[in-house]
Amino acid sequence: MASMAFIDEHNEIAMLQKPKQGAGFHQTVDFLKTTHIAHALTISPSIYIEHQRQFWAHATIVTENGVQMIKTKVCGKLLTVTEEVIRISLRLDDASGITSISNDELFSTLTRMGYGGPLGVFKFSKAKFSPQWHFFVHTLMHCISKKTTGWSEFSSTIAYALVCLATARKYNFSKMIFSDLVSNLGSKKSFYMYPRFVQAVITHELTNMPHFDGIYIPKAPKGKIFSNMRRSAGDSEGVDTPLFSTMVVVSDTDEDMAAGSRPPLDHPTASQSQPSHSKSILQYLLDKPTSPITQTYKRKQIKKAPSLLVPSPTQPLSPLRENSTLENINRETKGVSPNPKEVLSEEEEEHMGEKAATTSASTEKDNGNINKTSPMATLNEQSFKGPRC
Repeated sequence: MASMAFIDEHNEIAMLQKPKQGAGFHQTVDFLKTTHIAHALTISPSIYIEHQRQFWAHATIVTENGVQMIKTKVCGKLLTVTEEVIRISLRLDDASGITSISNDELFSTLTRMGYGGPLGVFKFSKAKFSPQWHFFVHTLMHCISKKTTGWSEFSSTIAYALVCLATARKYNFSKMIFSDLVSNLGSKKSFYMYPRFVQAVITHELTNMPHFDGIYIPKAPKGKIFSNMRRSAGDSEGVDTPLFSTMVVVSDTDEDMAAGSRPPLDHPTASQSQPSHSKSILQYLLDKPTSPITQTYKRKQIKKAPSLLVPSPTQPLSPLRENSTLENINRETKGVSPNPKEVLSEEEEEHMGEKAATTSASTEKDNGNINKTSPMATLNEQSFKGPRC
């Protein structure tokens, strides 16, 4: 146990992002996000080297009531690891999962996946798959298996897991991981196996654990992994086999459609086979409830011009009133002087009276003519009826 070490390419964090280099692999990424192993693929706790050392240094295999378990001690605290503890810590929810399938189903499903290598043996080459399937197998090998070397080949255990995931069945990864931990204890080539998963169990089961300076950082996923997939998939006989229709989910980008990989026409579409986990931006906008848009308009107040039909109080009612002879007669008859301060003599008053009489006779004659020729005369006559002074 003193010579145990970390293996950088073992228990990596999965690449489930979509960089520009990953065009053509987005369907596989979307599918892996929907599986029950998505949390286990991406969980990234702070891996304390001292926690890992003590876990393996004190680990022993114990069987109680027919249940096999690993008992150990970390920082003075007892820790019991079972299949169920791993299932809960990694959120795998695979208690009802299977661990193997028949050989006939295994080989026939690999053929559907476009595997180009010989079948009948239990050593498979990931380079015999087209790029999308190649990336799928690569993720299982590096992120959730006990492999530490020989990355070009995978065993039947990974093949079983691959087929179960592709055909919408749960593979019991909890049991697989626990069995791998047990086998590592009795191996001459033991190493710090599943450091991400072991740290997740320690953090979940033990509280108030001390922290240490020494931290192991797993290999970070890089976008160039996708270009490597394209180059190394040269043995797939040039056939780009799409994912099964039950694996395809609706993408939230349009790059997947541009990159190809539509579901085969002889299979049901993804919307018929399984519920959609994400939607396109356009569909989201169409489904989003909208409320009617109301706009408020303010009527602009316009100053109205004075009506030509309503006379102004400062103007005479009729242009005839201002220069009318009748108006002058009324003013003269009342003895109103243009200048109120001016006082008339008796001779002037008599003269004015004679003049008014002469003018009155002339006015009556004119009024008679006006009544015959102009309707305005009637108005003037009615307006000035009344006793004269």
